[in-house]
Amino acid sequence: MKRPLTVTASLIAATILIAGCASNNDHAQVGGGNIKTLDGTPPLIVGHRGLPGLYPEEVIAGYRAAIAAGTDALELDLQSSSDGVLFACHNVFLSDTTDVASHPEFASRKKSRMVDGVKTGPEWYFSDFTAAELKTLRVRQPIATRSKQYDGLYPLATFQEVIDLTKETIAANPQRRMFIYPETKNPIYQRQLGVPLEEKLLAMLKAEGWNTPDSPVFVQSFEPESLKLMRKMGLKTKVVQLIDGDGTNFKTGAMTYGSPDTAKPYSWLQANDPRTFAAMVTPAGLAEIKTYADGIGPWKLYILPPQGVDAAGNAVKSLDQAANMAPTTLVADAHKAGLFVHPFTFRDEAVRLTTTYKGDPKAEYKAYFDLGTDGVFTDFSTTGRVALTEWMTANKAK
Repeated sequence: MKRPLTVTASLIAATILIAGCASNNDHAQVGGGNIKTLDGTPPLIVGHRGLPGLYPEEVIAGYRAAIAAGTDALELDLQSSSDGVLFACHNVFLSDTTDVASHPEFASRKKSRMVDGVKTGPEWYFSDFTAAELKTLRVRQPIATRSKQYDGLYPLATFQEVIDLTKETIAANPQRRMFIYPETKNPIYQRQLGVPLEEKLLAMLKAEGWNTPDSPVFVQSFEPESLKLMRKMGLKTKVVQLIDGDGTNFKTGAMTYGSPDTAKPYSWLQANDPRTFAAMVTPAGLAEIKTYADGIGPWKLYILPPQGVDAAGNAVKSLDQAANMAPTTLVADAHKAGLFVHPFTFRDEAVRLTTTYKGDPKAEYKAYFDLGTDGVFTDFSTTGRVALTEWMTANKAK
C-alpha cells in the first residue's frame, strides 16, 4: 500500500479523453442478476482524494476533474485548523502535500509529536495553523512519479468548499449519482489537541440538511470509536468502517500487521486490545460493525490476496511480482451481514497491479466488480469509469 509508484502524464490524459465520453448514470443501463452488489445497483466510483493520479490531492480543481471524469463520490480526509475549521488533507502534517517549508514565517512551528502511538516529525502539524494561515499554503503532488504540472497552483480546500461543490454538481444534474465521502482522520489525536472532528462534522451536515439515511453522504473512519460517537450524537447518514493492514506476506498471501498505526484502531491500542484489523473481517467482526455502520471499506487485498515466490521458493518482493490467489469470502460475508463493501485503493501504476491483470488496470476493477463489490476507491476515476462502463456492457450482453 505504500510502495513507490510510476505513471506518465500522457497515460492519464489519454484515459481522461476516453472517460470524458462516459456517464456515471451507467446504473440506468443494466440491472438484474448480473450485478451482485448488496442493493443490485452498479458499483460506485469513489474519487479518492479527488483525482490525485493527475492533480495534487484534495484540491477543488482535482475534485472538479474527478466529477468530469465520472466519479460518483468525492472522498476526503478531515483535518482541523487550530481555530476549528475543517479542511481536506490526508495527513496531520503539511510538508508532504504543501509548500509550508518555503514559508519562513512558519519555520519555528516545526516539532515532533506522538500520533496514534507513532512518533512523527519534526514536522509542521496541521492543527498548529489557523484557517487563514493554512489558506496561504499551496498544495503539491506528494508522489514523486506522478505529474507535477499543477504543483503550487491551488490552496488547501475546506470541507465546506467540497460540500458546496457537491451541492453544485447535484443541482446541475439531479439524476446523477453524487455523494460526499468524508473521513474522520486520526480523530482521537485531534480530540486530544482540543480540535475534535465529530461535533463539527455533524453540525455541518445538519446545516446542509444532510443528516438523514438517504442523504448523499458516507461518513468513514478507521476508528470505530469515532463512528460510534457520531451515532450517539445523532448521525443518521451512511457510515463506513475502514479496515487497514500493514502489508502482505507474499509467500502465504496473508495480511501482516507490523506497524501500530495500520495494525489496529488507535482505541484498541490504547486499551491494550490484542486484536488487529483482522478481527473485523470475520463473521463476528462484521456483525459487530453492523451495529453502528452500513458498510466496510477494506484494503482491497483482503478480497483478492496476492501471492508469489521466486524459483528458490522465497517470497517475491513486490505486488507486481505476485499473482492473485482465489478470492476470500469477505464480500459475500459482508453482504450476508447486510454491509456494503467499498475496497481501497485502485491505481493505474504497474507497480500496483499483480501479474494477474497483465498490466491492464481496468482488469483489476472488473475482477472486483465480478465479486460483487459495491464501490471502489480510486486515484484514477477516469480509468474506473471506463472499466465500469465496459464491465456493464459485457454483463448486459450475457
